[in-house]
Amino acid sequence: MKINYKTLAASKARDPSKDVLMGKYAILKRQNSKCFLDGCENALTSYKGPGSNKLCRAHQLKMRQYGGHGRIDRPYTFWKKDHCEECGHNPMRDNSQLINVPEPYRTILGMMLLHVDHVRVGGKDKYTNSNGVNHPKNLKTLCVECHMLKTFSKGDHWKDGFHSK
Repeated sequence: MKINYKTLAASKARDPSKDVLMGKYAILKRQNSKCFLDGCENALTSYKGPGSNKLCRAHQLKMRQYGGHGRIDRPYTFWKKDHCEECGHNPMRDNSQLINVPEPYRTILGMMLLHVDHVRVGGKDKYTNSNGVNHPKNLKTLCVECHMLKTFSKGDHWKDGFHSK
């Protein structure tokens, strides 16, 4: 299979070493502001650029603009791991079709084969209320196969499941 690498975001990724530090006043003003992601207690980034008004530096660098997979409109994407937490599958290492794909494209394609699953999609506990559904303790990285099996075995696809909301 031939892959057109220029269509992937990494070919246009922003170089973080070229990011500019904010002025002293702006940094002091942001000192007590935290990253907006559930489960992250880091202060907002001191660097100008995408996500600087909502994210810490670690999460800012995981954004698509930097070649990562994080999207502010989908906060759970920032917690995606590089392997399936159920079966241990790592697409970047284990997928024979990706083995000859150069970096960073192998990682980008491999991460597309992993999904972030919301462990609990209903009920009332501290991780599934409106402020905790995307908390890292309620998220699990699964490969395509494990995610499909979990979704159907738990009934997440049914009327009262996740997709009906």
